[in-house]
Amino acid sequence: MKFSALLALSASTAVLAAPAVHHNDKHHHNDKRAVVTVTQYVNADGAVVIPAATTATAAAGADVKAASVASATTTLSSTAASTSAVSPSSSSSSSSSSSVGSGDFEDGTISCSDFPSGQGALSLDWLGLGGWASIMDMDGNTATSCQDGYYCSYACSPGHAKTQWPSEQPSDGRSVGGLYCKNGKLYRSNTNTNSLCEEGQGSAQAVNKASGTIAICGTDYPGSENMVVPTIVDAGSTQPINVIKEDSYYQWQGKKTSAQYYVNNAGVSESDGCIWGTEGSGVGNWAPVVLGAGYTNGITYLSIIPNPNNKEAPNFNIKIEATEGSTINGACSYENGVYTGSGSDGCTVSVTSGSANFIFY
Repeated sequence: MKFSALLALSASTAVLAAPAVHHNDKHHHNDKRAVVTVTQYVNADGAVVIPAATTATAAAGADVKAASVASATTTLSSTAASTSAVSPSSSSSSSSSSSVGSGDFEDGTISCSDFPSGQGALSLDWLGLGGWASIMDMDGNTATSCQDGYYCSYACSPGHAKTQWPSEQPSDGRSVGGLYCKNGKLYRSNTNTNSLCEEGQGSAQAVNKASGTIAICGTDYPGSENMVVPTIVDAGSTQPINVIKEDSYYQWQGKKTSAQYYVNNAGVSESDGCIWGTEGSGVGNWAPVVLGAGYTNGITYLSIIPNPNNKEAPNFNIKIEATEGSTINGACSYENGVYTGSGSDGCTVSVTSGSANFIFY
């Protein structure tokens, strides 16, 4: 019996962690240096079990704020009781799903100075890292160019997830992901797959009925956990949301992980919003709302979650609705600054068949 509760540890400088957002399982709810989220578990005896610390460097005197624990009870095709929860991330797991790109990635054929955009990876030019999402080594050192001994992490197109991370991960709770640079050439860090990107579960979309473009920024995970992976939804358009297949995807310390997205106010561009923000900026890790998405044991879990860094409501409303012919358990919305249910803790739905939409309006 596992119920997840979100503990937000506000720290002035912390380096990323790896838990998640959902119900009865373990999602990836990472919050970076300003906020670190860990997942709390309750065992069959009702005792709280807290996973190993998920920060590489947590500042002393961090405030602890409990978020929510809830469970869904009623099944309807679109509305019901609200749920809210979370879960952690893990160390490794190979994935085998539909791949994206122009063929298999060949080890040792592409220079570390060249970004492999022809292989399905999405170049993030505004970050100043040569297209990479992050560049890190096992000791937590970072670089601005992909170089020997470093893992060069990358983004994939909306609805897809990267496939590359080493099976051995840092023991201090950090995560590392991406292609490995050795002798000036790029190599897969996960040789169980030949592709760089794979399709997610395909059970969620973002539908923008608001008046401006919305930049939804996924975390670079496993990796820096910075919210730099863009899903850009123009007004009147729809984009797929990457719903992580948790049962076969990256695991953090033996625990399943899900996707986490920071949603900027309508009108904020990808280059301004899909970054590591500064305090009070309202963008990146200071964006007004967070979404979670994961699929495990035949059920998709979708969440709308408060961002402890930013208590202000976004300039739009959000709700999760079942698509035609689909069934969801729970109701979840964030309207005029109030969440479904308690009004402050966020909410989660479980999609038991079909798919659902995050609707911005």
